[in-house]
Amino acid sequence: MSRPSQEKCRLCSKLSVTEAKLKHGQEGDRCWDDERCHNRRSYYRHRGVRNYNRKQHRRTERSPEQLGTSAAILEIPAPAAPAAVAHFYRETKDSPLHAFGAELWMGNHRVAKIEPVHCLGLAEAQVKMLLVRVLEGFSSHSEIKIERFRSSVELHPVNCPIRPCPMHPNS
Repeated sequence: MSRPSQEKCRLCSKLSVTEAKLKHGQEGDRCWDDERCHNRRSYYRHRGVRNYNRKQHRRTERSPEQLGTSAAILEIPAPAAPAAVAHFYRETKDSPLHAFGAELWMGNHRVAKIEPVHCLGLAEAQVKMLLVRVLEGFSSHSEIKIERFRSSVELHPVNCPIRPCPMHPNS
């Protein structure tokens, strides 16, 4: 079993060398020993880090990969529910909509995609009608009623893939 830590030495390790020599040297309680105290102070100052590193080293030594057993990877099939994702091309949420695209996902697989469409000059009611038509198209494709978009992705108009595009007049 290890020796208990000396509280006096632990507190001394937090002082600078000159302060420690004043407090515990010839003018103080005379416990300072030039041969031992520097090592003890270093030990107490770095004790937490050394213990942490030792513990990490022991953990990696006992890891399952080194023992010859590997962790099992389980695949649990989740029910594939349709999810519609909207892609909005605009600078901020408050700025006008530049373009709109959408995708239909079933689990981890994309089953349908609506290529982006420019919305420049469309009124808000026309954009909402476009969104409803996209959901109706996804519903007929998946044969399951899709009532809303599960998530939306905001993209900057600079990323608009449609050509020709007012954002990319040279291409």
